[in-house]
Amino acid sequence: MKIQLCALASGLALAFTGSAFAAGTTTGTVTQNGTNNDATITQMYNTNANALIDQLGRDHVAKVTQQNTSFNSSAKVYQRGFNNYATATQTNTTGATSEIVQHDSKNVASTTQKNGVDQNAKIYQAGYNNYADISQSNNWGADADIVQKGWLNVAKTSQTMGFDQSADTYQSGLKNYASITQTGSFLNASASQQGAFNTATITQKN
Repeated sequence: MKIQLCALASGLALAFTGSAFAAGTTTGTVTQNGTNNDATITQMYNTNANALIDQLGRDHVAKVTQQNTSFNSSAKVYQRGFNNYATATQTNTTGATSEIVQHDSKNVASTTQKNGVDQNAKIYQAGYNNYADISQSNNWGADADIVQKGWLNVAKTSQTMGFDQSADTYQSGLKNYASITQTGSFLNASASQQGAFNTATITQKN
């Protein structure tokens, strides 16, 4: 499943190889081509916190918020198509990386990272009206990936008060639903679904 997930994620990211992301100290970059796109980057007393928004098409919305972040915190949003929405929030986080890549139309993706160290959240979506949400708070070394393609898929990952948590979700098809909730330490979860109307729920506690 991990190979399949990485392969699709790499395929989605290939379309953006022409976009440059230059590392620097508290750098925000917005590139937009199309009609009626909206992009917002908010950075507050950060050091080496980089943010990039790259949008092509129309009616996209992207928001990146970074606060009190010291080193190696980076948030990237790439969107192609029509009416996609993405938001990435990082607060008081050192070493947190968030990346959202969306193709096609009406997809929604959200990543939230708070008060953590070395957190990593990535969402890749292609298709129509997919929804993905990753929430990380008070974590050390937490990692979450969501990859979805198809129509009307929903994936949610919640990681709270953990130590070395990791969650991977892959969905392909129509109206699949996956939820992973982790509270504890040294936890690992993986959900993979293909087809239509499938449901997967994983709950892990210490």
